[in-house]
Amino acid sequence: MKNKIKILILFQTLYFFIIFDIKLTAREFDYFYDGKNLITNQIIEYIDSGSIAGAQLVIIKSDSLIYNNAIGYADIDSKKLLSDDSIFRIYSMTKPIVSVALMMLWEKGLFNLDDYLHEYIPGFKDIKIYNESTLIKSTKKIKIIDLLRHTSGLGYGWSGNKYLDSEYSKIWISKNNEEFALKAQSLPLFFEPGTSWRYGINTDICGYLIEILSNQSLDLFLYENIFKPMEMIDTHFQIPDFKIPRFTSNYKYDEKKEILKLVDNYNKTEYSNKSFYSGGGGLVSTVNDYINFSKMLLNNGSFGNHKILEKSTIQLMTKNQIYDIDYPWGNGIKFGLGFSVVTDHRLSENSDSNGSFGWSGAAGTRFIIDPKEELIIIMMIQRMYPWPNLFEKLNNLIYSLLKIKN
Repeated sequence: MKNKIKILILFQTLYFFIIFDIKLTAREFDYFYDGKNLITNQIIEYIDSGSIAGAQLVIIKSDSLIYNNAIGYADIDSKKLLSDDSIFRIYSMTKPIVSVALMMLWEKGLFNLDDYLHEYIPGFKDIKIYNESTLIKSTKKIKIIDLLRHTSGLGYGWSGNKYLDSEYSKIWISKNNEEFALKAQSLPLFFEPGTSWRYGINTDICGYLIEILSNQSLDLFLYENIFKPMEMIDTHFQIPDFKIPRFTSNYKYDEKKEILKLVDNYNKTEYSNKSFYSGGGGLVSTVNDYINFSKMLLNNGSFGNHKILEKSTIQLMTKNQIYDIDYPWGNGIKFGLGFSVVTDHRLSENSDSNGSFGWSGAAGTRFIIDPKEELIIIMMIQRMYPWPNLFEKLNNLIYSLLKIKN
């Protein structure tokens, strides 16, 4: 079986390098050609072990596409192979897109980052904090900047506290962003706003703020202001029927049995019928679409002839905005406005330079942008938690092959 997979992967690899006709300069060719096989073999190892069904990886260096390969299966049962235009659930990689959208409205002067959230959604004025089985009134108010940097005190429903998890689980049965936000108003906070960092439903609230400020639905605003000008033709909240054959199945890894279990079949997916467009994790997309989004960020807000954001706004979003607040998900890393940011590469487990920024998604998708090295790395897989450590291995391998020393 493994030999069959390797043969399929070999044909896929040859196909992609023929189709994309990847051109390298002589200098790049010399030190990266052999490295392509090392990268491909690393991905194959994870597929052969049954850790993932497949993966698509892209590397862009100095505006040159130096690696783009889709390897393995889009669906294991049907043996449907990944292709260059496969569509993936990107989950929380929705957050950077929605954060950019909100900052577009900030540039228009429609709000200030230090504005209180309750000025736009009044129900957030009287907020309470959960404290040792009791609810106490918060002495601070949530600011819009708290949503973008995850310092609002709002969380997700996986805290380990039965009461909090139960309360947070109720809000997901919502028809739209307005209903979601109205339910979120009564949720207990984990801490006083602005005093700590906790990953949570903040960007979903940003999605509703966009609807309030723009007087448009979130999906329409994103289409008109981001997807259309940046040619992100396959990024949707609800996947069109005619694109379902390009969709991928999603899996969860059973660590005891060491097998992948199906979570969502591409052909019978919940994404074919959506009404709640989650700003925190609702989008599906392709590697090619996310390349365009990443290029815009690396190019200081510009994509082709379109100016999405000002350079100063990109710089604001991609610098440490939580200051001395502890960031719990990695050493040498802080958080900006919609992105994690490397602040001390010497402490980080990855090889990214200081100033690198990016984010990930619940199905193991991940991207990093390194402005210093003019480098973009995007990986798409479809495996829910627990995630494999594939990206970390690829990240360090790529930096080593490119002879980047930090």
